[in-house]
Amino acid sequence: NNYIKTSKYTVLTFLPLNLFEQFQRLANFYFLCLLVLQMIPAISSLTPITTAIPLIGVLTLTAVKDAYDDFQRHSSDSQVNNRKSYTLRGKNLKVEKWSQVQVGDVIRMENDQFVAADVLLLSTSEPNGLCYIETAELDGETNLKCRQCLAETAEMMDNNELIGEFDGEIVCETPNNLLNKFDGILMWK
Repeated sequence: NNYIKTSKYTVLTFLPLNLFEQFQRLANFYFLCLLVLQMIPAISSLTPITTAIPLIGVLTLTAVKDAYDDFQRHSSDSQVNNRKSYTLRGKNLKVEKWSQVQVGDVIRMENDQFVAADVLLLSTSEPNGLCYIETAELDGETNLKCRQCLAETAEMMDNNELIGEFDGEIVCETPNNLLNKFDGILMWK
């Protein structure tokens, strides 16, 4: 499906994963070892509390920061996953969440609409089947890039019946990070 998940934790996994990540840091692991050694009276004359309080303080502050950051990621994921998409079902457009868009769905996009999926341009409202896209979230560039649909599919724009009868298959390369190159074959039945 098209569900986006950038968050690292759930409520159940936060504490164990966060502690594991924090003890991957050399300083935190060092103070944990020091704390364990201070608990043995034959080795240390200091009380373990002198190491435990600063260590617990650092772990707590870092955990609070990580929890806040992950909460922000959960909120962002929810916002993207719940954006509306016009998906063609049969010969009718149906409003769906982006998270429900499946591979092979035909979607209709409006001007300035955020797209949360890889799409193959079939038709546009512009002359010559042109479309201008911004890829700032992918590569940081804010310049509009021009894309053009196939001449064979360009006439489908306002005809839901024609698009609904579209029966094609796309054979293409696996996902990659090349934004300016796409190799594929559209077989229209």
